[in-house]
Amino acid sequence: MDETLNEINETGNPPVETEPETTNPSSEEIQDIDIPQEEEEIVVPEDWSEWDEHEFIEGEIFTTEYPPQAAVWCNEGGTHHIEEIEPDEDGNRRFQIVKNPEPTAEEIAERKAMLNLTAADVERAIYKAKGMDFDDVVALVEQYNQTAPMDAEGEGATIDIKALKIELKANNFYRGNPYIDAVGQLLGFTSEQLDNFFETGDYTKLLNG
Repeated sequence: MDETLNEINETGNPPVETEPETTNPSSEEIQDIDIPQEEEEIVVPEDWSEWDEHEFIEGEIFTTEYPPQAAVWCNEGGTHHIEEIEPDEDGNRRFQIVKNPEPTAEEIAERKAMLNLTAADVERAIYKAKGMDFDDVVALVEQYNQTAPMDAEGEGATIDIKALKIELKANNFYRGNPYIDAVGQLLGFTSEQLDNFFETGDYTKLLNG
């Protein structure tokens, strides 16, 4: 009470009572509140269906992975393959569509020799092309052996009938079998015709003209 009177005497005005200061968080304090952050976006793998209509070309390069459609294109064409090449400057793997190397003469001969058809396919084709079955073929070879020309050593260049009959009983005829060319010549087939026939199985390849 005495302190209040003294203050009035000194200033001539009664003291002003102030209300307690309220606590208001500053904007900086609000920013410091730990607010949960959204989860990082998940990267969805590339949709390979986008490559369904893509026109692949030789020399095309793919980084990291190559679309499966590219492998299908190579396999169906049979002339190209996918080969891994040097990585890029960031170390990412790279793949390129590369043309298959040309086969050597030896590889071509080996492949041709392994072409095969069933005995029924061959006999049917001979019948359609020449009107002859295997019995007629054997008779033709026997007739040929009787008049076969002599070779350089004075021996007849005949065809072994017994061996031929065994071959004619085989389930499969291989293009590389020497009897194919020997008998084929007697029937009037060229080597090219025989190649095409064994390649396709089409008897019309044996027809002249």
